[in-house]
Formats: sequence, C-alpha cells, structure tokens
Amino acid sequence: MAASPHASAGPGTGRSAMAMAPLPPQNIEAEEHVIGSMMLSAQAIEVVSDIIDAGDFYRESHGKIYRAALDLFQHGHPVDAITIADKLDELGELDAVGGKDRIRELATLVPATSNAAHYARIVREMATLRGLTVVGEGIQRLGWERPGETPELVDRAEQMVFDLAQHRIRGSFEHIENLVRESFEQITRMYEQGGEMTGTPTGFRDLDQLTTGLQPGNLVVIAGRPSMGKSAFALGIASNLALQHGIPVAVFTLEMSKLEVAQRLMCSEGRVELQRLRTGRLTQDDWPRLVKACDSLTKSPIYVDDTRLTTMLEIRGKCRRLKAREPKLGMVLIDYLQLMTSGSNAENRVQEVSQISRSLKVLAGDLEVPVVALSQLSRAVESRTDKRPLLSDLRESGCLTGDARVYLPDEGIYQPIGDLEGRSGFRVLAVDTETWRLEPRFVMNAFTTGIKRVYRLTTRRGHTIRGTGNHKFLAFDGWRRLDDLAPGMRIAAPRALPGPRERTMTDSELALLGRLIGDGCTLPRHAIQYTTTDEDLAYSCAELATAVFGDAVRPRVTRERRCFQTSLPASGRLTHGVRNPVAAWLDGFGAFGFRAPEKRVPEVIFRQSKSGIATFLRHLWATDGCLAPGHNRGYPVVYYGSSSGQLAIDVQSLLLRIGISTRRSCISTGNKGRPMHHVSVNGNANIRRFLQLVGGEGERRGWTASEVAGQLNRIEARTRDTIPAEAWDAFVRPVMPRTGMTHRSLRSAIQVARSGPSLYTRGLSHDRATLAAEAVDSQEPRVLANSDVYWDEIVSIELDSNEKVYDLTVDGLHNFVAEDIIVHNSIEQDSDLVMFLYRDEYYNENSEDQGLAEVILAKHRNGPIGTEKLAFLKRYAKFADLAPHHDRAVAA
Repeated sequence: MAASPHASAGPGTGRSAMAMAPLPPQNIEAEEHVIGSMMLSAQAIEVVSDIIDAGDFYRESHGKIYRAALDLFQHGHPVDAITIADKLDELGELDAVGGKDRIRELATLVPATSNAAHYARIVREMATLRGLTVVGEGIQRLGWERPGETPELVDRAEQMVFDLAQHRIRGSFEHIENLVRESFEQITRMYEQGGEMTGTPTGFRDLDQLTTGLQPGNLVVIAGRPSMGKSAFALGIASNLALQHGIPVAVFTLEMSKLEVAQRLMCSEGRVELQRLRTGRLTQDDWPRLVKACDSLTKSPIYVDDTRLTTMLEIRGKCRRLKAREPKLGMVLIDYLQLMTSGSNAENRVQEVSQISRSLKVLAGDLEVPVVALSQLSRAVESRTDKRPLLSDLRESGCLTGDARVYLPDEGIYQPIGDLEGRSGFRVLAVDTETWRLEPRFVMNAFTTGIKRVYRLTTRRGHTIRGTGNHKFLAFDGWRRLDDLAPGMRIAAPRALPGPRERTMTDSELALLGRLIGDGCTLPRHAIQYTTTDEDLAYSCAELATAVFGDAVRPRVTRERRCFQTSLPASGRLTHGVRNPVAAWLDGFGAFGFRAPEKRVPEVIFRQSKSGIATFLRHLWATDGCLAPGHNRGYPVVYYGSSSGQLAIDVQSLLLRIGISTRRSCISTGNKGRPMHHVSVNGNANIRRFLQLVGGEGERRGWTASEVAGQLNRIEARTRDTIPAEAWDAFVRPVMPRTGMTHRSLRSAIQVARSGPSLYTRGLSHDRATLAAEAVDSQEPRVLANSDVYWDEIVSIELDSNEKVYDLTVDGLHNFVAEDIIVHNSIEQDSDLVMFLYRDEYYNENSEDQGLAEVILAKHRNGPIGTEKLAFLKRYAKFADLAPHHDRAVAA
C-alpha cells in the first residue's frame, strides 16, 4: 500500500526490514498525483513545472512520463493519457513506463488537481532528502579515500551540502506587472525615506549617494598605502551597518587581534582616544562614553575572526556556517588581501592573488552579500609627485617597455604596447595552460606604470624582449619572474600564429612588393628599379609591374655587368604633383624611401591570409634568400639574409604566421660592411613546411626545392621543437608503476634504442610525446604533444636601462603574445568597486586638507566614479561625514 502524500517511506522496522537495505526517501503516491494532475489540468502543469523537474521523481518511469507531458505542453499540444502514450511510444519508452494501461491508471488516481502544487512540493522535499543521503555517502567517501588535503576535503564537503541547499531554491519567470509593482513599491519606500540606497549602506552620506550602497554579490576593494586608515575606514562601515541597521557583519582580521579590533571599535564609537585606552589613562569624561559604546557594541551583530594565515577554504567554510546562523548576513570584511593564502599550490604570487580575488568574488555571489577586502598598495605610489593611488598600483605584476610588439590576431599585425595605452576591447592571443592551446582573448585595459628598471631577455630563436624584473614568463613548471629565470631555462612561445583568413592583395601585387622590398631601390629622387643576377627574375618583375599597373608604367630590363636591372618608370610625364604610380603605391603601404638597413615589411602584408603571406615570402626569398641542398655539410641550407634587423624580425614573424619556426641571428662581416641578419629555417618538419608553402620562385629554384625535399628523405630528422625533459618526471615516470610499464618496455613503445637514465635527460619530440602518452595512458603528454607552444631556450638576460613601461589586463587567461613570446599580464582583482584612501596631510605638513581624507572611487562596474571627502579623526581612528556644504568631485 502506498504511503500517504504527507509522509515519506522510511526504513522498515522489524526482522524483515533488517534483512533488506533501507529505501531512499520517497513518496510514490505524491508522484502519481502530480502526473495525474498534469493530465487533467494545463494550469497544474504550469504550477508543478515551477517546483520540480524530471530528476526529482524517485521512479524513473514517472520522470519519463513527466518529461513527455512537459514536452507536449511546451509545443502547444493537448496533454492527456492518449497524447502522452503516443509521445512515449514515439520515443520508444512506452513499455518502460508500464504501457498505456499504466498511463490511464495514473489519470484516475487524482483526488483534486487543485492540490497539484502541494503534491509537487512533497516530491521536491523527498528529492532533497535523497540528495542529502547521496551527499552523506559522498562525504563518507571523501573521508575513506582522502583524495586531497584535509582542509580541501572539508571545504568540498561543505560545498556539497551548500549546493544541495541552494538547489532547493528555484527561480522562475515573473510577469512584468509584478516586477513593476515591486519596483514601484521599492522606489516609493526610498522616496519616503529620503534615501538613494539600493544596496548595503556604508554609513557615509556622500559615499552612499555616489555608490547607492554596496551591492549584494559585489567584491569591494579598499586600498591605500600604510597609515591611510584602511582598517579604521572599513571597521567604520562595519559598525555603521551593525549598529545603525542591526545587520550582521563578519570581520576577518589577519593583521590585528580580536581584542585590537574590539578596542578600535570601542574608541571609534565612544570617541575615546586610542592611546589613552591602551595605556589605561582614561579621564572621567571618557568613562560614560566608553560604557555606552560597549553597551551598544555588545548588542550588535558583529562577528570577528583573527585566525592568522587563513585560507580561502577556511573563510568560505566559516562564512557558510555564519550565514546559516545569521540568514540576514549583510557584509563580509577581510583585512587584508596580501595576508591571505589561497590554500592551493599556486605557481606564483600573481596567480595566488588572482585565485584569492576570484574566490572572494564567487563567495560574494554565493552568500549574496558584498565582500569588502582591504589591500595594500605597491611602493610605486611613493615615487610619483602626486601620491594619489591609481588602479595600476593594485596589480601585482611586471611590465614591458613601450616598444614591445603585441600580436593582434584579428588584424594579424603587431602593435607596440606603448601605442595601445588607454585602449580596450581588442583581442590578443593567450595560452590556456589546461589545453596548451592559443585562444583570442579581449584586453580590458592597457596602461603605463611609470619608469622602471628593465632587463633584456634573448632566446635561442633570437627573440628579444625587455621588461621589469618582476614580469612573468611561462616556464615548464609555471609562471616565473624574469629575475627568477636564467640562461638555459626554456620558456613558452607560440609554434604558430593564427591570423586573418582573407587576402586583400592579388598574387601580382604581393609578388611585386616582395621583389621591391628585397632588391628594389625605392628612394626619393631616384629611379624605381629592381636589381638581380637572375635574368628570368628581372623579366618576371617587369611582367608583375605590368600586371599591377597596366599602361601606367613602362618597364624595361637592361644588363649592367653581371646584374640585370628592371626599371619601372611611369609611362606618362611626371609634372608637379604627379608621382610615379609605383612610388605612390609603395608610399601608400609605408614601404617607400627606405635604405637597405631601414627596410621592413609593411603592415598590409601581415593583414593577409596564409596563402598571401606565402606568396610574398616566395618572391622576397628570391631576392636575398638561400635555398640549397647541403652538399658538404650534409644538411639543407635555408635562410633569408638582410642588413636590416627589422626586416629580419618581420620575416621571422611572417614565417611564424604560416607555422614555420626559425632562428634569427646577427652575423658580423668584419671590416667588409654592416652586420647581416639571418633568419634560418632548421629542422626537417620546418623545412618541409617551407617547401610546401613557400618553395622556390622560378624554374631553377623549383628544381632546387625538389632536390632539398629529396635530401630530407635521406637524412636523420632534426628538431629543436621539443617538450622540456621535465615532462618525463612530471607526467610519464610517475604513472609507469600503475600501468606496469618498465623502462625497457617504455623505450620500446616510444621507439628509442637509447638505454639507461640518459633517456630522461633529453626533451621529447611531439611525436615521441604522443607515443609516451599512449604507452602509459597519460593525458598530459598527449595534450603537450598537440599543443600550440614552442619551448624556447633563454640564452641571455642582461640589465638594460630605466624606461617607461606598460602592461595589459587580459580577460580570463591573463597572458598574451609579445615579441613572439608568451608573457603574463597584469592581474586586476575581480572587483566591482575599488576605493582608494588618500590623506594629503600625511605627505604634506602644510596641506590645506588637514584632518581630511579622500575616498577615491577609481572603479565602479555599474555606476559613476569620483572622489568624496571625509573627516578623519585621528585620535579616535574614526572617519565621519563632513558638513553638507563641502564640494565633491564626481566623474561619469
């Protein structure tokens, strides 16, 4: 016999019940009444669908019937025993629910459809109780299996219970009429109260008008240099909230003890000098105020925790428990951010602060209260004439010099980071260290942090970047500061750079531009001409000019000793204001008027697709490039040489666009002239890709390319594109015992003849990493083998100069590609509001603002920013409102 709708079927009693496992909480009859009501009333469907879902039914067959009924209703079809049976038959689930007879039976079991909501709530409660048993079993498994550190396991257990409780709270649509009515009533109440508050009040009049209160779910950062009064200001907000409104507040004090916090609150509320209270030298006038303050504070809902070195796990757990005890918890205060630890193995302090900040934001959302975190500012404030803090002072990261080229994947171009200052909303490339793939990510901010000492870092591939000692680069063991790196270490760089997929230039235009940049003379007051030792190239250049400019030019080829010159004069007369069309064309691209050491690739080439870039490089290579089989050396020789260092940098970056990794070097020519910059293509895979995409221009170079390709098939493969040797100990060797893999069997599986421990001292090629992943069934080597990352070796780090430096804030992944190296970005806390405290009297003895403090609202995600002034009563460590006539500065 089914249980009553008002009671759950619990464990049985007696000898027979002891012989079987207890049934989970359930109420079959309530489930039957819910489904029956849905077959009889469309209104019942609307009601119960707001309370339960299919997963709340104990019987799986009831869940299937519920889903079918809801699907019919959502598509505007009638819902009854016949239509539900047809729907289930269509899904192949009719027999699984008991057939048509069972569905007809359910329609006859309903006492009254008006009770549908009541039955649905019973079903929901039973589902919650079942969830509680599941959570209990999960917590028990955590205790037995111990898959982590104890504090982490406790946090996971608390989170499981918290999630279960939150899952019971279901949202639903409301008609706009109800929302308008509720909003109008709220506005009316605020009007009658004469206030402008929509969030938690700070208790400071002008600040509350600017912010409209601290909103639930917001992370609020209060920051300042030492002696600005951060703790006093934050405790003032806490006491205002608790004493004036009776709203509970949680205070985590990581710097002061509980007693010190209590004493500060007593002095602030009683207007008793802190020094007199600490020494016990109170006056007769002090005692009544102190007693009154103590009486008020003892009745106020302020909760203080002074656990040192507390972690986010501990704070989260304590807040959940306090929220359960004080459902109207109004604010969480943490003093201060830099004394917290994440409780995880963060790779560096930058990531740890980011984790803490993100966790505090999540905590604010979970508790639906504002979380206020105090933060110390960097000493950079002290080095400026104006000591007022800036947002950049909050960030714990290094910076790059203004000439550092940042890659922008949407345009395919590089921009100096100094030129990006003040911009946002554009995308950069960032690596996801979970997948080791490059992804476009938006830049939220680009800014300068002033003049700082910088270092010059150079890699084996020839990439050079200059940055501060605390700027982070991605080593194999995680993000490391520049001053924590050393020659021989390897850092992450892109293996290829995605860019635009469409071209805006024809093959003839790309080819002609490549020829003229390589071996062309394009100086003012000089004839436009192209010089080569190859007669075929000279005539083909003339044909390219005709294809691009038609009758506007009159190309001619002449022989000058061992060379051939292709002159490109205009066909018409060049009068005042009329230019050679080739010169004007080059000038439009920014490629006119450069001598050989000044040449560079114009931006328009970077904006082309891969095929367009390959066409340009093929014709550029035909000028000063080398593509030759290695007769004596036994290995092919492929490089581009130029006296222009910038042109070599550009060529290297263009090759990276088509997935070819190169090495750039500077070769001295002694007394013969300027040094030469070479871009060398090394490694079998890179050379093959070069032959496939770029190849050789003309018949002779085409034959050479075929000869090089044949030679690659006969020689041993070479590559510098390897995964660091640390991967063996990080991902392969630890899992070998689990799979029963021996060292000998591993060598066989990855097709290596080398024996002994030396195997684990060398990097893994990407192919070998794939074989290792299959051999030991480990996902990490497989991900690394298919990654977008090239591990480039550092060859030097040198002190450079003092320069103005810049940084970006990149959404989500917090890194970007600069100078073809992956670098970390500046991390701004995930805050909704950032308030800085500044007291001019601290820095200037003769300040006109004696006894005043500025609250600078520097960031306000959903409102205006501005500056408010408060009185600072130093004797009492208390902030207070000024008289209403004081001006305030507000920025939209």
